[in-house]
Amino acid sequence: MNSFANRGMSFEALIEYTNKLYEQTGRAIVTKRPTPVKVLKLVNGRIKDGWFEKPSTVDYEGTFQGRSVNFEAKSTKELTRFDLKNIHDHQVQHLKKCHEHGGISFILVEFRTQRKTFLMQYETFAGYWSRRVRGGTKSISFDEFEHTAYEVPRGKVPVDYLSVVQKIWELREVS
Repeated sequence: MNSFANRGMSFEALIEYTNKLYEQTGRAIVTKRPTPVKVLKLVNGRIKDGWFEKPSTVDYEGTFQGRSVNFEAKSTKELTRFDLKNIHDHQVQHLKKCHEHGGISFILVEFRTQRKTFLMQYETFAGYWSRRVRGGTKSISFDEFEHTAYEVPRGKVPVDYLSVVQKIWELREVS
């Protein structure tokens, strides 16, 4: 699939399509978690009034090669940074818990203008989050992504994040 075929698709739609292809080929099963909403009013099948019942965890969860996979996906138009205000503490805590139980936890960040997507492992992301909590920089620079995260290729699937996960696992198995 070339990049022209993906124009106009939202990042979430690209991930959904990727996940569908992963499932169809038997590579993994990864689904989007629904946001728990208390619906007060529906009009023609659309929610017109309601509230979040409780904070959601992360955007996606699933299983790949017998391991749980949990990640938050974000897209930014910013040229030089990803603002950490786009991720909430309860999401970071969920990623941490999954990581502590042996799961694969990460964030996927699309820099739309640069047409680059990065996968940052939870362990790396936690350092940037901690820096923010201590009063430091409230964002992760594009340069930091280029040096501490993995660029996600576009190939047989639009956002081939599992190829990066596979690469990380192979690196861990060797060390």
